[in-house]
Amino acid sequence: MRDDAPVESVRLAAARSLEAVQKHPLADAQLLGHTVTGADVVSTLNGLIDASNGGDWPRQVCDRLRLYRVDLQERLLFTGYYQPKLFASRTRTERFRYPLYRTPDDLVDADLGQSCPTCKGKVGTGRMQDGTLVPYYSRAEIEAGALAGRGYELAWLDDPVDAFLVQVQGSAALVYGDGVHTQIGSSGSNGRPYTSIGRLLVEQGKMSRDDVSLRTLKEYLHTHPDEQASLMGADEHYVFFRTVAAGPIGSLGAPLTAGRSVAADPNVYPPGGVVFMHVAQPDGRQPFVTRFALIQDRGVAVDGLNHIDLFWGTGTTAEAIAGGMRNPGELYVVLPR
Repeated sequence: MRDDAPVESVRLAAARSLEAVQKHPLADAQLLGHTVTGADVVSTLNGLIDASNGGDWPRQVCDRLRLYRVDLQERLLFTGYYQPKLFASRTRTERFRYPLYRTPDDLVDADLGQSCPTCKGKVGTGRMQDGTLVPYYSRAEIEAGALAGRGYELAWLDDPVDAFLVQVQGSAALVYGDGVHTQIGSSGSNGRPYTSIGRLLVEQGKMSRDDVSLRTLKEYLHTHPDEQASLMGADEHYVFFRTVAAGPIGSLGAPLTAGRSVAADPNVYPPGGVVFMHVAQPDGRQPFVTRFALIQDRGVAVDGLNHIDLFWGTGTTAEAIAGGMRNPGELYVVLPR
């Protein structure tokens, strides 16, 4: 076992996770037929921190903790994400015409079963209309102006594709014309279902499955402006934002650490847990990443056992690495001995 990243980064990431789970205790999780308790997660984090404080720390990890391989029939896919750094405006201008919205005041979470027959009684997000709770506006409705002029605009961007992809990434570093920098993070969504535009392009025969990545999707949207509205509108899911003091912040409530934080489906992987990744090059031969990582985030595009999303940091370098990442690999869940 060889960890290819600085030990200081895993110690920092584990300490951030530990602080988050101590503030908000975790519920038990089921993973491949085994129960992972909140106490297991805390013990693992403490073990990782203790091991990283000494010499030959990977060996010390093995002395304190045990690695369980996630053995799946289908290929395990590793992708990457990042925090974009974008120029923005506080007001709409001729150049900056595409808004990012804060959470609207009329957004409510409730049981939509009675007012939304297709919702099958699930808890979701809606709004009141004539005394009745109905599903909240879709992406197409919002982009057509459903929230315009109501004071919910948090910032304005100059590219509709960036405005769309910020929602996929879940956070952004914004740079205003006066030189002020701010961080924004997700504060919720409209509760509508997520649809992968990559999958749509594959179904339409415009892209092969192996070619779909964040970079290729961004390139396709920019080179096919006539298809932007229909493709992005097909994804009804819409994310709202808030200003954060420091970030980006993952769904666990911990600041993300570049190269150490991963997003995973919380229905199958324990939030706050520790994993060891062996990510191969796209040809499946040479190693690309071999390291411990912390489950600190989730994403609407990350679901099931077969998908792990690795956070690469902020800006163009992180984008370059994350944008083309679609690699096979192996995953081990780390638990106490």
